[in-house]
Amino acid sequence: MPRLTIDRQPDRVTLRLDAPDRRNALDLDTMAALVRELRAADADEDVRAIVLTGADPAFCAGLDLEEVSAGRLDLTEVEARDADAWQVLQMLSTPTIAAVNGAAVTGGLELVLCCDLAIASEQARFADTHTLVGLVPGWG
Repeated sequence: MPRLTIDRQPDRVTLRLDAPDRRNALDLDTMAALVRELRAADADEDVRAIVLTGADPAFCAGLDLEEVSAGRLDLTEVEARDADAWQVLQMLSTPTIAAVNGAAVTGGLELVLCCDLAIASEQARFADTHTLVGLVPGWG
């Protein structure tokens, strides 16, 4: 089940990663839902901005490493399921804003880097921990 909350306003769409107990870590279903919603918002001529944020206390911890280590999130499936939110963010014509309200780590940091603008609260923290988990950065 995707962990994503959508708030549609007449002129903007806010997409909130909504798994605070997991620090908004991304599983495959959430990534696929995020891609669908990003494309839908971009296709809506009334939408002037897309805001990406996370449920407190974090923005996004990146990939859900429990899912990766359990074999439920195979990175080859990201492309097969059309779930590469990082690539899609870079291709949108609608301006994207990362509203960073907490930690943006590894893949979460890359989401921020793929947005057109980032606004950080005083609680925002940024870290790239790819090497600590044996991953190569590739999305940001």
